[in-house]
Amino acid sequence: MGLEPTTPRTTIWCSNQLSYTYRVFLVLKTSHAPNMRQKMYTEPKIVSTEDLSIRAYVTFYLNNKRVREYNGKTLGLRLNPNRAVSADERNLLLKKLQFELHKALDAGTYKTEISIPSSERFLSITQEHETPSQIHHKSTAEVLLLALNRKLNNDLSRKYKRNLRFIHRDFVAFLSEAELNQPLNKLTTSRIDDFLSRFNSSGTYYMNKRRDLGVLLNAAGRMIDYDVLVVKNSERRRTKAKLNKAYRKEQLKPLLTHLKKASPNLYLCCLLTYSTWLRPHEEIRLLTLGDFSRSCSEIRLSGDANKGGKVRTVFVPLYVREELNLTLKKLKPSENIFTGHVHPFNEDYFKTQWGRLKDDLIKLALIEQDQTIYSFRHTAAIEVYRKTKDVHLLQNLLAHSTLVVTLKYLRSLGELSHQDRETAAPTL
Repeated sequence: MGLEPTTPRTTIWCSNQLSYTYRVFLVLKTSHAPNMRQKMYTEPKIVSTEDLSIRAYVTFYLNNKRVREYNGKTLGLRLNPNRAVSADERNLLLKKLQFELHKALDAGTYKTEISIPSSERFLSITQEHETPSQIHHKSTAEVLLLALNRKLNNDLSRKYKRNLRFIHRDFVAFLSEAELNQPLNKLTTSRIDDFLSRFNSSGTYYMNKRRDLGVLLNAAGRMIDYDVLVVKNSERRRTKAKLNKAYRKEQLKPLLTHLKKASPNLYLCCLLTYSTWLRPHEEIRLLTLGDFSRSCSEIRLSGDANKGGKVRTVFVPLYVREELNLTLKKLKPSENIFTGHVHPFNEDYFKTQWGRLKDDLIKLALIEQDQTIYSFRHTAAIEVYRKTKDVHLLQNLLAHSTLVVTLKYLRSLGELSHQDRETAAPTL
């Protein structure tokens, strides 16, 4: 590039070829190799006080956007300074977080979740309706953006669309200018492996990124009538199944009693998750008075209000109706049962509430490490199976599309008690 290694300047490159669709920035720090892609950032700084009730964080600017990190979640680390019990402990954790962030920024491995601007997200209608033969001559960058646009226009979940935007952003930033300008069929499996190797923190994370990239490239391939095999041929990693460990029967009442005092909304969510088999974040969070029958003995969800996309009716037990009675009397049909108005809480509301209480719940021996909000649903599933031994009934109650998913809910049955083993032992 004609720069001396000691030159303090930073050179920024922008592809003019992609200016009408998606801008790709390459930052070259002169202390690194000329072909290394970097991002512009400031030194991470700690912002904290001696008052533990005020959340502390590490802040920095990345590509002219201010970022605040309160924990190590984005780095895949269990660093939670704001859960410290003393100022000294919190300061130590903040310094550790600051160090890890600086290391990730310097290595170029820090992942940001910045949405693609709407002006760069969609193409014109004339481009959208081009034929495969016309699209076939477009560059990789253009075809990928067209494919992303079509996927985002489909009726997909918000999380699914978000993942596609992120993998598109990361993959386009990874490819060289020459690769972006060449046809899609020139992509090689080795380049896919190089890209996916950036997501090595766990087998599950790697395979999730591999799946997202496969969806995007397959969509692009269909647009030009080309079978994209580079992701299918790329390296696979073993994933470790994550178990939402079911609760023991004796855990339920003490846990629910504690939640009722500590977080009434979370208590009601967990109670409904256990008693109605509804999903906490996608279905229960969005419940309104209008979803309940007049007697409140049933909840009826339309196809667009539940994950399965079908009309769903679930029974509401008497003990839940007694808890809901006062709340529902105050509401209008369109009002949310948790917020009391037409707008629900955000998607991560219950997850955040649970996260704030989790450490205390573990210390009080009310839950174990792998037990979550979803564990209430798993517990209910196991209880139904033990009563009926009918997997197809359970599949219907849980609204699963396939029996394979239902069987995963019964993994906790593998943890047998001594009495279970004694009863099941063969006799002579």
